[in-house]
Amino acid sequence: MLPSADQLFEDADFIFQQDLAPAHTAKSTKSWLNDHGVGVLDWPANSPDLNPIENLWGIVKRKMRNKRPKNADELKATVKETWASIPPQQCHKLITSMPRRIEAVIKAKGAPTKGTADWFGVSNDVDATQKWQRKSLRHCTQRYGKLKPQVIHEMDLPSQDNLSMTSTETPPPLYLPPRTIVDPLARGRAFRNVEEVDGLSIPQTPITPCATSLCSFTSSRSSFKRPPCRRKRESVAKMGFRAAAALVKGRSLRDGTVRRVHRRSFATASFLDEDTVDFPDELDTSFFAKDGLAHEELSTYADEVFESPSEARGWRKGKDGVLIQPKVQLRQEVVSVGGQRRGQRITVPVKKLFAKEKRPYGLGMVGRLTNRTYRKRIDSYVKKQIEDMNDHRPFFTYWITFVHLLITILAVSIYGIAPVGFSQHETVDSVLRNKGVYENVKFMQQENFWVGPSSEALIHLGAKFSPCMRQDQEVHQLIQEKKNSERHSACCVRNDKSGCVQTSQEECSSTLALWVKWPQHPSAPYLEGKVRQYGSVCHQDPRICLEPASVTPHEWPDDFSKWPICTRYSSGNHTNLPHIDCVITGRPCCIGTKGRCEITSREYCNFMKGYFHEEATLCSQVHCMDDVCGLLPFLNPEIPDQFYRLWLSLFLHAGILHCLVSVCFQMTILRDLEKLAGWLRISIIYILSGITGNLASAIFLPYRAEVGPAGSQFGILACLFVELFQSWQILARPWRAFIKLSCIVLCLFAFGLLPWIDNFAHICGFVSGFFLSFAFLPYISFGQMDMCRKRLQILVALALFLGIFSSFVVLFYIYPVKCEWCELLTCIPLTDKFCEKYDLNAHLH
Repeated sequence: MLPSADQLFEDADFIFQQDLAPAHTAKSTKSWLNDHGVGVLDWPANSPDLNPIENLWGIVKRKMRNKRPKNADELKATVKETWASIPPQQCHKLITSMPRRIEAVIKAKGAPTKGTADWFGVSNDVDATQKWQRKSLRHCTQRYGKLKPQVIHEMDLPSQDNLSMTSTETPPPLYLPPRTIVDPLARGRAFRNVEEVDGLSIPQTPITPCATSLCSFTSSRSSFKRPPCRRKRESVAKMGFRAAAALVKGRSLRDGTVRRVHRRSFATASFLDEDTVDFPDELDTSFFAKDGLAHEELSTYADEVFESPSEARGWRKGKDGVLIQPKVQLRQEVVSVGGQRRGQRITVPVKKLFAKEKRPYGLGMVGRLTNRTYRKRIDSYVKKQIEDMNDHRPFFTYWITFVHLLITILAVSIYGIAPVGFSQHETVDSVLRNKGVYENVKFMQQENFWVGPSSEALIHLGAKFSPCMRQDQEVHQLIQEKKNSERHSACCVRNDKSGCVQTSQEECSSTLALWVKWPQHPSAPYLEGKVRQYGSVCHQDPRICLEPASVTPHEWPDDFSKWPICTRYSSGNHTNLPHIDCVITGRPCCIGTKGRCEITSREYCNFMKGYFHEEATLCSQVHCMDDVCGLLPFLNPEIPDQFYRLWLSLFLHAGILHCLVSVCFQMTILRDLEKLAGWLRISIIYILSGITGNLASAIFLPYRAEVGPAGSQFGILACLFVELFQSWQILARPWRAFIKLSCIVLCLFAFGLLPWIDNFAHICGFVSGFFLSFAFLPYISFGQMDMCRKRLQILVALALFLGIFSSFVVLFYIYPVKCEWCELLTCIPLTDKFCEKYDLNAHLH
């Protein structure tokens, strides 16, 4: 039968198990006892297992729910009274579930053994008692300093310096008045009063070293041979570096910080504050119920003790070797009984913040937004493949997003913002022209609704622009026509000596100016004994140029369109040369984006936002396409070769809004897919699909400056379709998912009909990304035949992509095509000037 309360508590106060005991004690039981003034005493190593008694504590406390004793004596009496009222059937149920442990308790009968008495210094053995008292006084001296002389005299103690464990003198017994036992396990300041913690107003006498709980002197955390030392706090820099390293390695923030410790019932005692603990332990022990306990009872006993098998023994196995699973699992927050380390309340939310869920294959972010789900039954072979897929960190997404933001900020800061809108912006002003008079001129500029630089500035930065990537026939023909017309020009010198300018005979006034044309004018020089037929040129003559000099055999040709730029002239009187002895008022200026050159004034060139060449005198001496394109100079000034614009334009944006759209897309769709495929595969798809889209746009829209990763983004959208097709057999209602995804992409294609949005890059980037996704995206197989089919599918997809890309290269460089109706695929002319700038038949200006 169960021992009575008198037998159980006859010789010992409310003692339950401590760290050296063989079983665990519920955290809620310990805290409940502490709240009611019951102290916690160390229990010796040879104590019996009291788990059955702890199980009955839940019953006792439930019956005492409305009672609140004021002190330990009243609590003891209340517990004894309540104990006797427990139904025998309920006790018998607990007893039969753990017979071996109940027998150990019955044998003990609740009385401390001799080892327990020796442990607490209350044994009848005089030597053990004296040794215990000597040890407690020495610990008190080390902790709080030397004792007062009057105390030493009253207790008839030897000198403080001679107080040691080896001293032969024994002080008289130390009699202490009955006091409330203070729990040394309480967090915070040592020897904290229980009533102060719980908010009770019971007066307490000052706690002195000699009035403290004697059990605390033998605490496992007490430093007997050395004074207590304060643990050095870890620096913020070191903690931040460790957290960053854990994130880069893909580990949890708390991995590597928890030390392995032996499992115990409670945290070890300490006299120090929580930030000065010498040996920090972190105990996260989970307890599980025995089979014999009913689930209904366990749900009502908040203080129930659940067994936790030893780590050395492992899980207990049944007869068939099957692991016995716990019937009731408690959450970690409920059963964690160890003292928490500093900052744990902050670490747990941070850990949850970075502990993202694994991306499910076939679903992803778009799948969740469109309510895509798996089938109810999935083959175990397929399920294992899905579980074995690892998530990747989106390094490429973060890198490309940072580059896009940085370049956009620099471009807007340096080149400014063009007029915002969808049509053309017109500017009229009075400007000094090359004839020396002011004229009203008009400047037309395409508006940019993306809030960014002008198209000329974007071309200079590296936008996709065919005339800068190859020798465009129309642009080249325009430049040659200008050279031919310039070959028949001459210097027009005004009669009032106000200036001169290189012009044609029609533009030079026969009344107000003199058109100095060779060989009719007497100032014509000779070449190999013959008068030169072409000339003259304002401020340039082979007879006065010293560098480069026109001497045999390097005489300048008769065609002055082939003359070099003279860098040094001979000084002297040139009054007999009217085209030299005048003030030149016009020099070459490159205007627009198609290589147009004019001999005009600096004021007019600046107003038209052109490139003025102060060093040259003829348009044939400058290369306007080199000025328009910028970046690296052409290997041959006559042949543009900036093919690297195909991928350089992927890092540029037309404006701030354009960049924000790209950032939103990349931080959602691209980031989600990179978790599935990894940075290498997704970067290959992103770059190659963008290059293919730009190449197609350069073929069909050669005179339109295009920037941005439009082809790359639609190549990433193609990955969503490929992922859907690869996971078709494991999805519930895949046709519905396909229709939803198709509607989203069609809406995006519809936006490509607006100006400054290239639909050719969208379409060709989507097609190329579709084939690249089949080749590079990870997939799951549904059998051996399906695996062989998908491997063959990879080869076919790569072959098709290479075929498309090669055909685009041939069409761009070898057999250029001109499409009359292709404009309607990328811009619908809603108004007369809505798409005027992008008309393929528009005049090159």
